[in-house]
Amino acid sequence: SLHISLTMSDAAVEAVNATVELLVNATNATVKPWVWELNSSQISDKFQDASENLEPGLALAYGMLVLMAIIPIYVGSSLSIKHMPSKDKEKSEESEVMTQGDAAMFPVYASGALFGMYCLFKVFGKEYVNLLVGGYFFLVGIAGATRACRPIGEALLPTSLTANPYKLVFSQQVAENDGDAKAKETADKADDKDAKAVVVKPDDEALIFDMSFDYIDLACLGLATAVGIVYIFTKNWLTCNFFGLTLAINAIELLNLGSFKIAATLLCGLFFYDIFWVFGTDVMVTVAKSFDAPIKVLFPKDFMVNGVHATELAMLGLGDIVLPGVLVALLWRFDIAHGRESTKPYFWCTYIAYLLGLVFTIVIMHTFKAAQPALLYLVPAVLITPLFVSVVRGEFSQLWSYTEETPEEEEGDEADAKKDQ
Repeated sequence: SLHISLTMSDAAVEAVNATVELLVNATNATVKPWVWELNSSQISDKFQDASENLEPGLALAYGMLVLMAIIPIYVGSSLSIKHMPSKDKEKSEESEVMTQGDAAMFPVYASGALFGMYCLFKVFGKEYVNLLVGGYFFLVGIAGATRACRPIGEALLPTSLTANPYKLVFSQQVAENDGDAKAKETADKADDKDAKAVVVKPDDEALIFDMSFDYIDLACLGLATAVGIVYIFTKNWLTCNFFGLTLAINAIELLNLGSFKIAATLLCGLFFYDIFWVFGTDVMVTVAKSFDAPIKVLFPKDFMVNGVHATELAMLGLGDIVLPGVLVALLWRFDIAHGRESTKPYFWCTYIAYLLGLVFTIVIMHTFKAAQPALLYLVPAVLITPLFVSVVRGEFSQLWSYTEETPEEEEGDEADAKKDQ
């Protein structure tokens, strides 16, 4: 007989037990996240108690979280205009475009990553995980902050700093043509001195990396690095917000959903993703509390008492800003594409709907003293609003069929889909 003995650390055993218990209780917890007696008198009493317990410092914190959500959405949306498809490819800048398949699978990938982080925290402890992940976000945060700060640097610093930019190029020299390469191989083997030698010209290079920068970029990089060092050693909420807001602006600007259909697919999937992981398990809340990285915006509840040294922090995750924000940005570009640049009805209606949805989320969270999946309220707000506006204006088919993919990209997507089948 073959006897196999497995030894596991106490931490690993505890993680396995927690995982089994989580999966067993997930279904019941999802169906009944809270046990509320839904009668008018009790709900009225809860709202009355919540309003009475709303201290000025807490109200300030909630208001600042809302402000730090709507500002990057507006700024990122306005910057995303330069990434609109254009006949002149030199005028339009490239951005990451999500496909229909990517949108459908995104909640699955996000669930895997979220649960993986949960298991890492259970097995190794948050100190070691945050040490590793913190280094990654330190570099990403500096890069994102440098890019986001450049427009401010251009406005404040002398234009002479942009003259004579530097260029960093990393390339590999290659043979002029296949015939020359074969000739050299023949010469090496036969030791034929008369064989044709390979001629490598300066232009025969495979470009691997190409970046140009000037003194404004260096100034922004210095500022971002200094803030990053302060964040590493102090974890101050102001430095966290600096990186969080710049990351949100960059994400909203650069992430292109491609079409309204793709946006609807993505947000509908994330709607159920957020509900399950917040109501159905403790995974989302545990990771959010344990994960120490600048992927959130913070404001102290006791700011009026302790100022910048306050420690009781209210939090809003960047996902609740960026994910609805990329749809709001898409609607701004939709308005411009159809000649409504001055009024932007779809953008403004959806932007206001996001604001109201976020306020409603905070009201519910404060009233019932329970963690809320913000996308439960934000997704219907930002999806139903543009659809309602399109129906009222008689432009539903125009909105639903709107796409920013070029014909070449659409053909490539169709070819990839056929390969997958």
